[in-house]
Amino acid sequence: MRTTAGRRAPSDLTADLHVLTAHLAALAPTGGPLRVQVITPHGSSRGDYHVECAVNYGKLTVTYWGPNGSACWRIERYARHGTALQLDVSRRVGAERGQLIITSPDEAPPETFPTPDPARWKACVRTWLSQNLPAGARITSLRQRWYPSPVAGWRAQCGGMVWLVFTTTEPATVRRLLGDALYALDALPDATHLWLLLPPASRMELLPFLSLLRVPQVRLYEATPDWSAVHPLAPGHQLPLITEPVRLWRYRPPTPAELQYLRQWFGDALDTHCEVVPAGANALSVRWHGLECARLQRRAAAEEKAAGRTTPPLRFGLTTLGQPSRPLTARNRADFHALLEHLGRYRTPATREVGHPLYRAHPERWLDVAVRRQLYLIDEALDPAHIRVQAPHFSRDTLGLADFVTLTRTGRLAVVELKADADADFIWQGLTYWLRAVHHWQNGDFLRRGYFAGAPPDRHTLPHLYLLAPTLRFHPAVRAVARRLRADVPVTLLGVNERWRQSLRVVFRECFGDC
Repeated sequence: MRTTAGRRAPSDLTADLHVLTAHLAALAPTGGPLRVQVITPHGSSRGDYHVECAVNYGKLTVTYWGPNGSACWRIERYARHGTALQLDVSRRVGAERGQLIITSPDEAPPETFPTPDPARWKACVRTWLSQNLPAGARITSLRQRWYPSPVAGWRAQCGGMVWLVFTTTEPATVRRLLGDALYALDALPDATHLWLLLPPASRMELLPFLSLLRVPQVRLYEATPDWSAVHPLAPGHQLPLITEPVRLWRYRPPTPAELQYLRQWFGDALDTHCEVVPAGANALSVRWHGLECARLQRRAAAEEKAAGRTTPPLRFGLTTLGQPSRPLTARNRADFHALLEHLGRYRTPATREVGHPLYRAHPERWLDVAVRRQLYLIDEALDPAHIRVQAPHFSRDTLGLADFVTLTRTGRLAVVELKADADADFIWQGLTYWLRAVHHWQNGDFLRRGYFAGAPPDRHTLPHLYLLAPTLRFHPAVRAVARRLRADVPVTLLGVNERWRQSLRVVFRECFGDC
């Protein structure tokens, strides 16, 4: 049975350090090396290393070193499997993620077990329910139109008590399981108990959200690693360790000379279809309705200007669509103009060929640009002078702090998350960003890192979360979860028109909590 160290507050790094240090000391009482298994998306390795945990610059880190090398990672979560210590780790602001399994040198790593067949597991849970519910309870399966596989659900009733029970065999669908459970509570408001049966070692995906919800009596169970039984989880839980805000680059907006140079190549399209934003300290990114099509290397441009050359190094190409990036030269000038012609024909609100890949590529980036240009449509209280956009990414594995954050005119932090397609995980993703924002806002990290310079911050009011998507793309679970949030969690759902590329309009607005 796996035990997990509990935490009282997401910022209590000292307590986490104490717990982890005690675990390591128990594994190696003499202070010798430990067996470390490193698991990343690129492979797995194992060796004997000295291991040390520490708190550095507000981060809980683990460092291991030995004859075979060394490494330092940021700890995001930790748990125990028997005597083995499991760490979920990351570095490079979440660009690299992995897992460390630390054991004593003479102990084998925890055994891994195959995931059972969903139908077989469902039958096992059904038998378990008949043994653990009161005698005479009537158990019925919930209809699949509510809870498609791999999430399975039951309703049980005995006298005036009604249980809703849900389970899944896939750890990646644990948050979806909770969303389905809240959606069922909307349809079955007479439920008095909610039981959730989780896959092994998956509780950390779920526990941070339970404290934000108003639900009937919740009881959590977790399957043993070999799936042979389930055991109840203790009420206390460990919140995921908070990721710090992405460090701001030294923001240098494009100079008039740089914009003038780009206009020589892009013409009026630079102002009507593009935005030019810093991409790191030494580059400018030119994005056509959110899709990067060119980059200007600023340092190299300055060097060429000092040397008397007049052609700054501009590179072009749709790299996020798999195309190579090429320097703009006299030989490929025609290719550059052909690229602009294609973008002007297909990635524009006026195009009739709405099925073209350029029109449909990365719709969230396009929606993000449209929303930031008309921020008043979200809320007239938001201040467009203090928008802070996170580094754009097109990978689900990259972490950040929502699509963008800004302030209201009274100094309240606003977290804005966008989706262009239906996604049951939308609200959980937004709440994850909101939890991080709350932590860093109340601890002054945003201001310390240079966000919102010159603004009077209101650090005593919880940040406001805005979730925006096309009206017909709101997954039913989003609204079901929002209805169950605590009253002090301010969330606003905004549905925009389906033809938002042509003209952005807010079709509906629903506020939950202290908005």
